[in-house]
Amino acid sequence: MFLDQYKSLGVINRTPNSFSDKGASLNPEFFKGQLQSFLNDPTVIIDIGFESTAPMNSKVSADEEFSRFQDFLEASKDFHFGDRFVSFDTYKPQNFLRMWEAFSVFHPKAKFIFNDVSGVLDSELKVVLSQFKGRDFYYIYTFSHIPSRGHVLDHMKHLNEKTDIIEEALSHFEKALAWFKDLGMEDQLILDCGFGFSKTFEQNWRLINHYGELEKRLRAKGILNPHLVGLSKKSFLKKALGSEDAEKLEELHRECLGKIQAASTLPLLFRVHDPKIIYSL
Repeated sequence: MFLDQYKSLGVINRTPNSFSDKGASLNPEFFKGQLQSFLNDPTVIIDIGFESTAPMNSKVSADEEFSRFQDFLEASKDFHFGDRFVSFDTYKPQNFLRMWEAFSVFHPKAKFIFNDVSGVLDSELKVVLSQFKGRDFYYIYTFSHIPSRGHVLDHMKHLNEKTDIIEEALSHFEKALAWFKDLGMEDQLILDCGFGFSKTFEQNWRLINHYGELEKRLRAKGILNPHLVGLSKKSFLKKALGSEDAEKLEELHRECLGKIQAASTLPLLFRVHDPKIIYSL
């Protein structure tokens, strides 16, 4: 299985308004150093995003997102990706397809992950995924409450505060697996709790503190798909700490990842801005 090799998704945000790096990846020298550092580590999957989905930002059109991708693609031509996995972080299925096609021209051996934060399983997605059945390809399903892809950037307006978040996650993951079984692609599915996305402060912490309970209940239903865990630079960590201190936030981040890892018996990938944190768990 591919997770025997890979341990993390290393985040690169090619956006001018990223909440995490404030557009630093658009600086050519910073970007080249960041990308080469990730490529030097064979356990890292590069996860590239071209639109910030933080609620304070405005929606980016499909054409603008793809234009940003093209800038990245041009810069990527000087780097050797080989046959490693590359993850495109987009909630627009047709744009994922365009990115895959364009990237494959210059990096023909690369394998792909569609990291879709929307959590929406629709006919548009089905058409795109049908082209990847049985290939070296994975789709990340994110547990979210939004009703459609058009609501991604206002995801915090779609909270379900009264729900039992463990029960809700279990229900969403069951439905996702059934949907992928209908496609014959259940072995190409990665599950993501979607920390910080359409969830209250309390719900995020319940998922962290009771991750073992969620996994136990998933196992009881025969749901053994790998999980993606993304806590890096999440605002609810800052709220819990009551501080913007980067060193303290990273320590809290490390503690939370360690807690989840200790409770988990399923394969895990960690989505992080600094992959080195994984080696300190």
